[in-house]
Amino acid sequence: MHLSHALRCAAIVALIVTLCTTARAVDPVKHPSDRDSIVPQPYDPLLPSSNAGRPGSSGTFDPFAPAGGFGSNVAPNSVQPLISRDDPRLNPQLQPDPDTTTPRWRIGLYSLDTGTGVQIVRVSPGSPADLAGLEPDDMIVAVAGYQVGLIENSRRELGQVFNDYAGPDGHVNLLVQDHRSNGLTNLHVHLESRLQTIEGTVTFRDQVRMPSNAQVKIELYETIRQGVSYPIVSKTISDWQRQPIPFTLEYDPSLIDSRRQYNVHATIVADNRTYYQTRNPYPVITEGYPRVVDIRMYSTNSSDGGGFANNRDEQLEQIVEWIREYMNRDIRPGERQVYTSSVDRGESLDEIRAQLLGRPEFYNRSGHDDEAYIRNLYEVVLNRRPTQTEVNAWLRQLDAQNGIRTNLAREFLAAVSKQN
Repeated sequence: MHLSHALRCAAIVALIVTLCTTARAVDPVKHPSDRDSIVPQPYDPLLPSSNAGRPGSSGTFDPFAPAGGFGSNVAPNSVQPLISRDDPRLNPQLQPDPDTTTPRWRIGLYSLDTGTGVQIVRVSPGSPADLAGLEPDDMIVAVAGYQVGLIENSRRELGQVFNDYAGPDGHVNLLVQDHRSNGLTNLHVHLESRLQTIEGTVTFRDQVRMPSNAQVKIELYETIRQGVSYPIVSKTISDWQRQPIPFTLEYDPSLIDSRRQYNVHATIVADNRTYYQTRNPYPVITEGYPRVVDIRMYSTNSSDGGGFANNRDEQLEQIVEWIREYMNRDIRPGERQVYTSSVDRGESLDEIRAQLLGRPEFYNRSGHDDEAYIRNLYEVVLNRRPTQTEVNAWLRQLDAQNGIRTNLAREFLAAVSKQN
């Protein structure tokens, strides 16, 4: 009896050690705080500041000179963690493929892979596994008819099998061995998606003849610093017929850090050639931006290099579109004649755009407030909100222009053009 009791105790200890060392969650979620803390040096070429008083400075306004020192707009005495040269986000050759498959579905249990199947160790309350009636010690033998667990010294993980065989809405059938009766039963489970989505549409304004194999590519990036972005996920749409082109971009929320900025970019490509692209990234997810975005692309064949229009009619169409966007109305007959004459005289679209952005009508939509006006400039031109530092810098520049908003709009558009 004593020997039998000792053997049972040894077996229990061995089981506890096994559970503590090998039990793993089928679908753990990594919290953003677990990621390496990388705080990039903020730098924005659209942040105007005066270089007056700096060594070697000409004292002229430079929209590319960030406040607080060269290459940074943080306090000069603040300590900022350095970004390693080997960080994959700074080295394109080390960056993973953004299309790499990640576990999409969550069932909500901890498990052990065995030669018989996947043995359940713990079930998360309220999870799909809990709602389906799964219990600890139940054994998941197969998913959609495919065996799981340890098979000939290789592991077939539930997460990957769910990716391969669950339906588009997460419905899947499991073959389960009930730990109470040891009987086998088929169990239908509705899995929970671990991914979140960005939804929206893609449009392009002019019609450039493209090959039949043209594809729309939509990408989500994390901005590391100005000019350096890290791909999170991308999606390619091949079977589109007309615009607007709807899209849904799925991403893993565990990869998102609320302290950083995320942008969506779109292109239309065929045969290694880009026909359309967004002129500026569209911010999403963090900093109060939504996960719904309507993306506008422009032809890369524009004669002015700015992604606008190629001929007289297209230039007038662009002006009409700006009036609708900036003034919230259609163009008036008299205005059409004026802008037709301007285009015929060779006046650039950038100059016409600056005039529209400087008009009292656009300023009135900002509530006759200079700060709101600056914020609206960022919204309509860059599709993003400015920081308070950016607003203050451009307000100082507006004062330097004696409050002439058309002049400020010219400088703002010029800074945007240099950035692109």
